[in-house]
Amino acid sequence: MIPEKSVKIRGKSSTLRACTVLVLTLSLSVASMLRAENSETLPSFTLPDLDGKQWSSEDFKGKPVIFDFWATWCTVCEETIPKLSELSKKYKNKGLTVVGISVDKGSQRKIQRTAKKWGIDYLVLHDKENTLGSVFGFSGIPSVYVFDRKGKRTLAMPGYDPDHDEQLDAAAEKAL
Repeated sequence: MIPEKSVKIRGKSSTLRACTVLVLTLSLSVASMLRAENSETLPSFTLPDLDGKQWSSEDFKGKPVIFDFWATWCTVCEETIPKLSELSKKYKNKGLTVVGISVDKGSQRKIQRTAKKWGIDYLVLHDKENTLGSVFGFSGIPSVYVFDRKGKRTLAMPGYDPDHDEQLDAAAEKAL
């Protein structure tokens, strides 16, 4: 932190403090993006599903998998569901698993209701404390990650834009 006396220039200390905070925030955002870009393999984790069963990253070993981080309050997250459901059905016979990971702090019951309402027909895990945000390297949702059978990441997609569906299709196929 910069000492207060070193930034007082003609009464502009609050402006300089704001600029310092902005620079630090941008630096952390860039570091987060770089960490996500450097996270090439499936991280280790254990999370419960909505029935309380524990799932580990080991359960997905040797399988192509798509992870979608979302929350019940995220309207953009809802837009990803039809595409992910389509991919799940299209490639299920080839071993692809789609996993939604809710980062809601609320109850599993609320997540179950939203999953049903939104038509989520694939596995949903609950990361109540958002422990995987820093592990996967994302700072916002939705965030989609595709991993191949060897656990190598083939796509990291922050946010969602239907114009990128072809990119998601190609990453899913490559993961097979």
